Amino acid sequence: MSKKTVVALILIFTLPALGLSSNPIVSNASAADACSGDIEPIIWNQSVGRSALVPHYNYYNGYFGFDDYYDDDSRGRDHESDWIYEPPREKTELNPEESWMYQDWDRTSRLTPLTESYHSTMLVGNDSIGALRVNLSADYRTTVCVTVQALNATSDDYSVDVYLLTTSEYQRYTELYYSSHSSNSFYSEISDALSDISPEWRGIDFTGWRSYRDAHQYEDITEINFALNLDGPESYTPIFGDERWQDFYIVIDTWDNNHDSDATAPGVVTAADVTIITTERSFILPNFTVAIIFLVIMLGMIIFPFILNARYMKAGLDVPADGDQPGLVPSLEVSAELTSHHDQPQPVSQKDYPDIDSTEAD
Repeated sequence: MSKKTVVALILIFTLPALGLSSNPIVSNASAADACSGDIEPIIWNQSVGRSALVPHYNYYNGYFGFDDYYDDDSRGRDHESDWIYEPPREKTELNPEESWMYQDWDRTSRLTPLTESYHSTMLVGNDSIGALRVNLSADYRTTVCVTVQALNATSDDYSVDVYLLTTSEYQRYTELYYSSHSSNSFYSEISDALSDISPEWRGIDFTGWRSYRDAHQYEDITEINFALNLDGPESYTPIFGDERWQDFYIVIDTWDNNHDSDATAPGVVTAADVTIITTERSFILPNFTVAIIFLVIMLGMIIFPFILNARYMKAGLDVPADGDQPGLVPSLEVSAELTSHHDQPQPVSQKDYPDIDSTEAD
């Protein structure tokens, strides 16, 4: 490898670090990390959605018409003896959520792509879930800042969990929540038994749920800032059916879910300040660049040994600068080369040695 090539590689890897302070993209990202920006007012269910899960309301109790069926007392049914009947829980002062947040959480309209910065303060009840639904854009870098505190109470052990979930992940998450708050379901017991499953097997765990990219889960905390860049629109196409677009849910969790390291229910109402900062990305590499880079690296690893071997085999065979041809090393198969004419010994002249008789010289 030549010196020019080495210098070029060093410059390629060091120039981004040298221009870190003057790069406008990095400067904007640093400002976003500080959770500062021009905050716009939220237009609910257009730019940001709000949903909740509460212990006193089980969505699946009325989903299949069970409530209407068992409310008919004219048939003389014994509600208490039937396993499928579960009396509703009463709402307490620790659950300040409004009914529209948890009764119609899945009947939501399509949100506009998130291109502005927003701030919201959510009141999340004890043993409940508070979530903000957004439609993230791949053209913007999104930073989420969450700060929580107990409302009208202080506790040294106070903490909650924060998750980032897609629509499909949030649906599985809600199923586990409703199952865990129902006395008629065994689904939560199975999920608790499989809570220690290793990460490489979580993809086939039908009872489990995962956060986005299996990384955006922040448990047992009171403050967290995280950022993410999307490679493209978040969507997937099932085996049967059309393409499905995914929204994102910023979840404030105050119940004891099936994760081993999560926080328990704090027993108080939580006030969560959520700030969403968006920064436009001026330069976005296409997705195929990653494949191209790895392809070049793999080809380089394959070709480099052949180049090194060729240079080794040619070593010592180059013509010297003075133009003399290199000679062969004498061996049994190759005889020694004769010396040149000017290197051969000259006959002794009698003029140089007059005292020597010519007959003796002969």
